[in-house]
Amino acid sequence: MLKDYKILFVFLVSFVGFYILRVILLEVLKKITQKTKIKIDEVIYQTIKLPSILWVFILSIHVTMVFLDISEKHYHLITKLVNVILIFSVTIFLANLITKSLKFYMEEKNLPTAGASLIFILINTLIYSMGILVILSYLEISITPILTTLGVGGLAVGLALKDTLSNIFSGLYILMEKRINIGDFIELENGKKGYVININWRTTTLRTLSNDVLIIPNEKLAQSIIVNYAKPLNLTRIPIQIPVSYDTDLEKLEKVIFEEVESFAKEDTRLLLNPVPTLRFIPGFGDSSIVFTLYVSVSDYESGFFVESELRKRLFKRFKKEGIEIPYKQIEVRIKEDSKLRIVEENT
Repeated sequence: MLKDYKILFVFLVSFVGFYILRVILLEVLKKITQKTKIKIDEVIYQTIKLPSILWVFILSIHVTMVFLDISEKHYHLITKLVNVILIFSVTIFLANLITKSLKFYMEEKNLPTAGASLIFILINTLIYSMGILVILSYLEISITPILTTLGVGGLAVGLALKDTLSNIFSGLYILMEKRINIGDFIELENGKKGYVININWRTTTLRTLSNDVLIIPNEKLAQSIIVNYAKPLNLTRIPIQIPVSYDTDLEKLEKVIFEEVESFAKEDTRLLLNPVPTLRFIPGFGDSSIVFTLYVSVSDYESGFFVESELRKRLFKRFKKEGIEIPYKQIEVRIKEDSKLRIVEENT
């Protein structure tokens, strides 16, 4: 009985001593993390807090076994227990280290962590499962049936979560590549377009120009052809077709158009003079008019609607003032009858 009390006394003294040492070392590490700008120190500090308690327990048992005479039978039993605890503590350490490092990386890259709970759960489940299998193998318990069961179960879970996992990994791809960011105006191959207001692990949310909310599964978005009007710059170049009469003085037309563009740009910053606006004789000769195309740049996609509308109104007023004709569409039909030419003009 006295021997049992002696074992308990040595264990408690060892445990208290190592625990105090643990507290001191953690405090030192905490002060180091506060002084340094490297956040990985804080990750390590948070990682070792829980498993270090098990390490204190293991060291206390080891000291007790060294200083006291323990039978060989109990020695082997306690050694196995210590090794099991050590494997479990290493498993906890690895699970914490990987998940906290991943969370730290996501924060550094401004990736959303709120919707990543499923990823963390999957990582922890995988690591803890491996740790348990190692413990069972160490205890000489056959793990073959367990591996078979886990394989079948994993396949069933994988099939059940196929769509969810596909969306998650597609979301990870979108977030990591950063080809699409919050605030970008994008257009999908199906014609849907809008501003990106949220990207999480499963879906991406767009706000359309009519203020509707469009929620797209990340898998569909990753597989779609996308036009991003915010890349490489947020400005957008818009074409404005200008039909005029065949009798128009082209030099005067060009001068009038650029005067109105410069005047409007001074009044509204949404119309940009850099890149320089250009006027092209495209598409060119029409049935009843010649058609030019004015290319101007605007600050963003949505501003293009307002700028195009205002420019058209300004040019229309200025053309009337300058006597520049915007002709109606007309068709000239010639009918040959009895060797005489009769011309019929028809306005449409």
